[in-house]
Amino acid sequence: MKHRRINAWFVACLSVSVLFACNSTDRYIGTYQAIDTIGETRKENVIELMENGQGSWSCRDGGEVLFTWYVKGNELRINTKEGGIIVGKLENKSFTVALPGQKTLTFFQIPAEE
Repeated sequence: MKHRRINAWFVACLSVSVLFACNSTDRYIGTYQAIDTIGETRKENVIELMENGQGSWSCRDGGEVLFTWYVKGNELRINTKEGGIIVGKLENKSFTVALPGQKTLTFFQIPAEE
């Protein structure tokens, strides 16, 4: 009887360890692109989500913002260094963020080069 309890406890601990080792955010790691159209101007936005929870958002005009990110439910949460939080709605291989001024951008994952 005592061995069954020890074995059950061991299996439970092993299961919890495996769950934490397989981070659900791994599937979102990658590079995403959105095109922002303002009148005749097209502005390319690129977001890179890295495995360490770090990320960068760059625009074609050369600006870059570094941030940290995490997934909560079906939301991608981007925390900027200035203290702002941008929430994106996750879809299959994309996410949509709402920006100030009632503007939304949808970022699509760029396939990784092999």
